[in-house]
Order: sequence, then structure tokens, then C-alpha cells
Amino acid sequence: MFKTSHLHIILFFYCVIFISCGKSAGGGGNYEDSERNTTAFGPEIKFDKELHDFGKIISGERVVYGFRFTNTGSSPLIITGIRSGCGCTVADYPKEPLMPGDDGRIQIVFNSSGRRGFQSESVRVLTNAKESIVTLRITAEVLER
Repeated sequence: MFKTSHLHIILFFYCVIFISCGKSAGGGGNYEDSERNTTAFGPEIKFDKELHDFGKIISGERVVYGFRFTNTGSSPLIITGIRSGCGCTVADYPKEPLMPGDDGRIQIVFNSSGRRGFQSESVRVLTNAKESIVTLRITAEVLER
């Protein structure tokens, strides 16, 4: 059996080998190149906008808005879930992976029933992107009938 100290030494050497294999064989390169390569890797989600104002609506109205987004990364983007702040806001989103360059839409439905005055609701979009959580916001001024 290995002693704990032997396992630590073996683990250390595996880490050294793993890190050294990740470096380019040509050496060189500069910091900007390596920084650019690490940020461009993987999926990235980019929304056209993250806030939509419905303006003035009548209490009881159901209003809908589609937030457009693009996978600007280099691998498939997966939306793993949506979390809304209340039951008055429901979202529908693409369930299939979006390839790099593909567009998608997250449709938000706001039910103003029982609401009065200025409303601000948020919807969190959970993804496998580098910025894994994006918060979308809707606002409205709900008027009485």
C-alpha cells in the first residue's frame, strides 16, 4: 500500500506533467495571445439587449417579449434552465444546443393580473457559457382598468 506522502508526490508529478503538456512546443508566444485564446474558447451568450420596458399596460394583460441572443463562442451553447423572480413571469427557451454563430430567442410572458403600478421582474438564464448566469429584466407600468 502507498503511504499518504507517496500519493502526494505522485499527484505532484502528475500535475507538473499535465501543466507542462499544456504549453506550446514552440515556446514563445506572448501574454496577449494566450489571453485571447483562453477567452475565445467555449460557448458565449450575447443578448441584443437585457432589459425590455413594456410601457403602460392594463391590469390583467399578458404581454410577451422575445430576447434575442447569439452564441458568439466556439462550442455549443446549452441553456440549462431559467429562474424567474415570481409566478407572474414565465419563460420559454431553446432546449437544444446552439452551435457557434446560431441565434436563439428567450420568450418572456408577463401576466399583469393582480398587479398595480411600476413592475420590475427579472429572469435568470442559466447556461454552460463562461458567464453562466445572465439576468434579463422586464419593466411595465400597470394601470387599473
